[in-house]
Amino acid sequence: MSFKNKQELDIALKIACVKKDFRLKKAAKAYNIDVFSDHFNRIRDLVPQAATHLERVGFHRWSRAFFPGNRYNIMMTNIAESVNSMFLDEREYPITALFDAINRRFVEKFHERRMKFINAPTIFVPSIEKDIAKNINLGNKLLVHQTAKYNYIVTGQDEVTTVDLLAKSCICKVFDIDKVPCPHAMAALRCQYGDDYGRRIYEYSSSYYSVEVYLIAYVEEIKPVPSEETWEVPIEILERKISSPFVEPGKVGRRSSKRHKGIGESFSTKKNKCSLCKRIGHKRTTCSERNVA
Repeated sequence: MSFKNKQELDIALKIACVKKDFRLKKAAKAYNIDVFSDHFNRIRDLVPQAATHLERVGFHRWSRAFFPGNRYNIMMTNIAESVNSMFLDEREYPITALFDAINRRFVEKFHERRMKFINAPTIFVPSIEKDIAKNINLGNKLLVHQTAKYNYIVTGQDEVTTVDLLAKSCICKVFDIDKVPCPHAMAALRCQYGDDYGRRIYEYSSSYYSVEVYLIAYVEEIKPVPSEETWEVPIEILERKISSPFVEPGKVGRRSSKRHKGIGESFSTKKNKCSLCKRIGHKRTTCSERNVA
């Protein structure tokens, strides 16, 4: 993230302070606008300037409740950082060796994920099966009243929600966004289908969570790059002249290979332990007791 001036940097630092209270994270992950408002009003009370900045950015850019599409529980957008972390050593390879390394790594990942669920005993992947079991247990504690063929009022501790099974919707918005019945919907399904509702849960959940669809995502085989002697390169590509990469003038020294910390971000650091005095914070070569020893 880049900042145009010191004021924006100060705002970002204040937002980072709010992060320690997890208010920003809770507001970003809230499914319901009312829940979002509760957390955001707390941010406004703690850091008014940060709240103003977040409003100017736009709620739809960073909150799940206001996002016009579906984030599928993925709150970060910089996938390049995730991929980049897989190739920390390989980044220093020559370009051809780097591409070969990327190819091999993704071949390994595809095969590993295919084999992981090839004989899975469950209908959905384990993480979603775990969520379903959790929501079933929570739904068993709720009271249900049917108001129409597929409509229900669900009552819990200090909350009353309505569930529309036909629309696969609940006021809490978890059912709508995650595409898996929330505890309120689980209670409604139990009332609607009785003993058969355990099987019906999968009919009211997205097929994207099924093991079958998961395997389809990794069914394609990644082919290795053949040797250069077998390449058929068009003549216009061979004759194309590629200019040298741009080098920023006046910048000396080795190119940085480590990612810089963002505002409010901290990296875990390993502190040195001296092998002479056994104290933490320095090495043997800089130890004050070295000459004595």
